[in-house]
Amino acid sequence: MDKNLTTAVKEAFVRLHEKKLIYRSNRLVNWSCKMRTALSEIEVEYVDVTQPTKFKIPNHSGEYTFGLM
Repeated sequence: MDKNLTTAVKEAFVRLHEKKLIYRSNRLVNWSCKMRTALSEIEVEYVDVTQPTKFKIPNHSGEYTFGLM
């Protein structure tokens, strides 16, 4: 990002933090590269898979492969 955009993003985060709308913590984020979004803990179903497995995801078309890096 360019310097002006970086400064604007930092300022936005500082303001949100000061208003207690966001907070800083050491936590794992459930990020889906395929769906390009973060998932909250209540949206995540933990399933043990031993090999690449395709699952349908609610509100998304198609299937997604899990268990594959």
